[in-house]
Amino acid sequence: MHTSVVNRQPFESIFQPAGARVCAFGCWWWDSLVNEKASLQRKARQGRRWNFRWIKFEIVDIMDQGLPTLQLCVLPLSNSCCRSGEFFGLRRFSKSVIPRCSIALNEGFEGTGSLDEKTETSNGAAVEKVVAEEKFTLSRFGKAILDDAKRRYKYYLSDFTDGLQPKAAASTFFLYFACLTPCLAFGGLMATVTGNSIGVVESLIGTSVSGVLYALLSAQPLTLLGPTGIMVIFTGLLYKATVELGVPFLPVYGWVGLWSFAFLSVLAAVEASNLIKHFTRFTDDIFSALISFGFVSEACKTIGSLFKTSSVFSTSTALLSFVLAGGTWILSTFLTELRSSRLLRPNIRNALSDFGPPLAILLMSVVPPILFPGVSIPELPIPSGIATTSGRPWIVPLFSIPGWLIAASAIPAALLTLLIFLDQNITCRLINDPKYKLKKGEGYHLDLFVLGSLMVIGSLFGLPWAVASTVPSLSHVRSLSTVSTGIRGENAAAPVEEIEGVIENRLTGVTIHVLIGASLLLLSVLRFVPVPVTSGLFLYMGFSSLSGNQFVERLKLWAYDPDLYPEYDYTKSVPRPVLHGFTALQLVCLTTLWTLKKTSIGITFPLLILALMPIRNYVAGSLFSTEYLNIMDSH
Repeated sequence: MHTSVVNRQPFESIFQPAGARVCAFGCWWWDSLVNEKASLQRKARQGRRWNFRWIKFEIVDIMDQGLPTLQLCVLPLSNSCCRSGEFFGLRRFSKSVIPRCSIALNEGFEGTGSLDEKTETSNGAAVEKVVAEEKFTLSRFGKAILDDAKRRYKYYLSDFTDGLQPKAAASTFFLYFACLTPCLAFGGLMATVTGNSIGVVESLIGTSVSGVLYALLSAQPLTLLGPTGIMVIFTGLLYKATVELGVPFLPVYGWVGLWSFAFLSVLAAVEASNLIKHFTRFTDDIFSALISFGFVSEACKTIGSLFKTSSVFSTSTALLSFVLAGGTWILSTFLTELRSSRLLRPNIRNALSDFGPPLAILLMSVVPPILFPGVSIPELPIPSGIATTSGRPWIVPLFSIPGWLIAASAIPAALLTLLIFLDQNITCRLINDPKYKLKKGEGYHLDLFVLGSLMVIGSLFGLPWAVASTVPSLSHVRSLSTVSTGIRGENAAAPVEEIEGVIENRLTGVTIHVLIGASLLLLSVLRFVPVPVTSGLFLYMGFSSLSGNQFVERLKLWAYDPDLYPEYDYTKSVPRPVLHGFTALQLVCLTTLWTLKKTSIGITFPLLILALMPIRNYVAGSLFSTEYLNIMDSH
């Protein structure tokens, strides 16, 4: 790796106090990378033009001397080179007075690229690239989608061969149940709120078809699709509106989906996903915590309903269900974390860790029939056959409603588009987090276009719109990760997990959703999996998805002895009143979001998610200094 860099300004002159951002400080001359000069000149003579990207970075690596390490990188914009970690220029600088710094260089270069592109240095330090974007013009309409496809599809073959590993097989089995359970649960709720117009069978078929196509066509196949609670709420409110207006539900539902497809396609073509760069970790952590707590809440609600006096089940059933749910959660967690323990041989530990959740499902499912055959346990709401829930035809009669209603359907479609746009991009940002050290890149514009196109299928056949399912997607990434543990600081509460790499592939996503569709042929077998076991799986996914959520970590500090805080950057560099005040602001936002989505105006939920951006920039920006915000709110 070449490290010589020529410039016209001393490097020491750019250093500012911790957290400072330098936006324009003269003209830097990177075109004289000493050891690459001859190569660049030769390529120039061959008619190949080279552009370079600016880099935004954080000091996240600590040298042996305890000094922070500043890393500067230059990458060519060619799509044919520069996978993560391949640099044309790299130089390190140490300065003890800077515990953390973020510098954006935005003069002197030209180039384009997708938002939030992240890479990783040779020693594992996370580096986030901020690209000098071209101003969007009509001549670029749709070009970003094609660029994403060209950049990501070159790994298409390896996306399948990389998935031929035992760890991927274990992930598939675990995520099959993790994705099947929401399909059954939310499918049942959908039937309730839509008068059986859409139910469990439609939910299974819609998730399977959309999920397979998305895994095959998207730029980030680690994202899993499925029904979500907020989509059930939106569909229920839409059904209620059609009943009050005295118009048929399914044709309106179909046109809302078609309008949303049109809106999402335009947003993808005009590179609207670049706007998501204005969201920070402040938003990501709140959104992730909201979805994770939703899974935990659903599990607790399911088990808690068995203890009500109105329940048709006995006290014995309620107690056994509680044990099964808790046992599935604890056993899944124990087996998954076995890799870093001292028990057994390494190969046995690794195998049990890879297959932890599937083994927990199997073991806890056989407990009731073997040990408690006389106690009845709630079964999954499995349909009796393959047919629409209400017996209606599969094709939706889209043109059975008047033209004014077709046009008016664009109004709820606009809200739906905003919801899907935010959910899709935030989920993809969480998956593409630098901590996962993904190598094959991402494509926000292509993903949004593919997701919008899949809504056409649901609209034509009256199937639920499958959207990015945050918690299963994060569980998918974690189940494919190789994790090591270490200790950070003398007062570390527990070993710190570090992800060494992820099996990036399409095979697991395709197989998971194929199995969901095949479940319609295995209905009698699925009845042996008790509802409490799936509730325990919800608990496991909800709590494991909170791992690494900085907001949750800071929230736990409220119960810690201040003298024994874990040694994180924000606990060492940020005053405690500022640290807890910032956490309290996030908690207020999370509580407001949680309350709103439970009300009758839950359809406006995406507007409040959008409002998190100005809250972070203006409310938090006026309450706390930029220096401390950069430390607490950076990836």
